[in-house]
Amino acid sequence: MPSRKLSVIPPKYRTLSARVIEQEKAFLSSPLIICGFVGPGLAGIISVGYIIGHLGLHQVAHVNSRYIPPSVVFIGGKIRHPFRIYEDHSGKLAVVICEVPIDRRGLYDISAVLIEWLQKYNPKEIAVLDGVPVQGLPEKRTTYYIADEKRQAVLKSLGFIPAESVLIDGTAGSILSACLNRKTPCVSLLVPSSINVTDPGAPLELIRAVNLTYKLNIVTTELEEDVAMVNNELNEIAKQYQKVQEQASADALPLTKTMYG
Repeated sequence: MPSRKLSVIPPKYRTLSARVIEQEKAFLSSPLIICGFVGPGLAGIISVGYIIGHLGLHQVAHVNSRYIPPSVVFIGGKIRHPFRIYEDHSGKLAVVICEVPIDRRGLYDISAVLIEWLQKYNPKEIAVLDGVPVQGLPEKRTTYYIADEKRQAVLKSLGFIPAESVLIDGTAGSILSACLNRKTPCVSLLVPSSINVTDPGAPLELIRAVNLTYKLNIVTTELEEDVAMVNNELNEIAKQYQKVQEQASADALPLTKTMYG
């Protein structure tokens, strides 16, 4: 019986520990690429998830690696991989989202293979959305940016502030580093995001920054309602706390009069 010779051609966009698996052919043409990963307050993930849902994007690929925890997410009645790539119908917008932390040992390969895959579509810019960790809900929402000299003037004119002496690590930092290595235009937009209180204000501010920067006109009504709901709940808690304090003071008053006549 003649032996069978298998011809195995390794995919172009693959390393030993990571590869981009295309579910369907992408029709991207010089797209804006917006990314969100696990970070402070999950601001980045929530923001890009909101963009995917409200602009009707569809999945075209996912990233596979032994350094991405073996898990799935259940969204829209479908089981999906946690690290996914979406596009819109015009081919001018793509979104990258990863909803699980990635083992640090795999960050370099995963970022390199992702940017290599994206580069074949000549991306206009890669924007990473992220949060700056804070305690509690910030009173003021400031949008910070990280960008090269050519991009800074435009971002400053929009009222954004340069992030000084900031170290971005994890998946977001690795993606930005891969962009720098391959001379791919990139920026990061960051807003304060609470790490100990539900904070829908952070993704709301990021979406507003995206709208202002890229003219996407994403409707933010739902996020605004979430912010109002959280504020109402916190105000109610504050009122209840004040009543408890007042009651405690009132209960202590007769004792004070008795002690001091």
